[in-house]
Amino acid sequence: MTDPAGTDARASGVTVAVSGAPPDDWPALLAAGFGAEYTHSRHWTLAAVEAWPGCRPVWLTARLAGKLVGGVAALSRPVGSSYLKGLLKIERLESSLDGTTGGPLIRSDLAPALQDRIFLDLTTAFLERRHSGPAACTLALNRTLDVRFGSLLAQSGRWQRHDAPTAVVDLGGGIENVAAKRLNRTKRNERNRGLRQGAEVFATTNQDLVRSYYPLYLAATGHWGTTPVPLEFLCRLLEDPHERCFFVCVRLAGKVIGGHLNLHYGDRVFAWNGVTDPLYARTHYPATLVFWGDMVEACRRGARWFDLGGSGGVQSLTGFKKYLGAEIEERGFYTHESRSMAGLRTLRSFFGRFPGGGPAQRWHDRSEARPVRRGTA
Repeated sequence: MTDPAGTDARASGVTVAVSGAPPDDWPALLAAGFGAEYTHSRHWTLAAVEAWPGCRPVWLTARLAGKLVGGVAALSRPVGSSYLKGLLKIERLESSLDGTTGGPLIRSDLAPALQDRIFLDLTTAFLERRHSGPAACTLALNRTLDVRFGSLLAQSGRWQRHDAPTAVVDLGGGIENVAAKRLNRTKRNERNRGLRQGAEVFATTNQDLVRSYYPLYLAATGHWGTTPVPLEFLCRLLEDPHERCFFVCVRLAGKVIGGHLNLHYGDRVFAWNGVTDPLYARTHYPATLVFWGDMVEACRRGARWFDLGGSGGVQSLTGFKKYLGAEIEERGFYTHESRSMAGLRTLRSFFGRFPGGGPAQRWHDRSEARPVRRGTA
């Protein structure tokens, strides 16, 4: 069941509708879409809805003469902090989650002017779905989409752009070339030393290993001051029928000391959710091992690019990724907030921590890091 979103009859002949379920022809749009990535897939959005408390799907579709020519897969979910819980409903409408990118997906075989029209129609309809109270809309665009369409958002005057750089390794030439030409000598030595001392690294879809990893991840989010991704979401992603998600695990004597959940689409693998135990940072180098394992599996799958994600302004993490052979790739994060939401952000500076607030820090830079106690999550 759909209902109109925005203007039904547009000069271009494009009509936009909104639904709570993906259309049957969404996979065809994904295959033909400009800048398509894993977060545009149905599995990603449906897994989030099933696992994330209060999360509702929003599917915007643009059609021309009945043909699906563009769309946005988005999620509407409540956000809030302990001191606001039960007092105020805050909604976020977003085309991505937790450091990923997404945004409008438009067929690449259309004329540029028509692509622009569809992009503007979809982003206008996206804003119209914003909650009436304190609310924010966000669009996180990958490099391809940002270069192609970012200027349209800037010209509209309705969006605020934030730089959202990511670190990317060129996997051209395969894993042997990566080891010889991308990793610096220190990282190669750390990899070799960790493996000699008994650590193992491997790719898997075993959900039990993700469950063993999760307390470590929870401890890290407590340090970062961020809301953890639900365990159920991580496990559900590994059930992707096309096997586009995998978990790289670092284990020592049967104990999980680090891991990354990776998203694979087309020629790119994204190391999305991950952390390693700082207790072993200088003895077994699990951070180096897990990235190495990511790249080994990415090359095995035939990927050309390995995306290590952003660094949140943490210089030591940026440097760490540079030594793995990464280069910075610019992206755009666009926000549109209601006035009441902007007011709450002003209050944040007075009351302290608020969702999404607080300075980013690398867990391994914390001198008082202690081992994680298992079974306490």
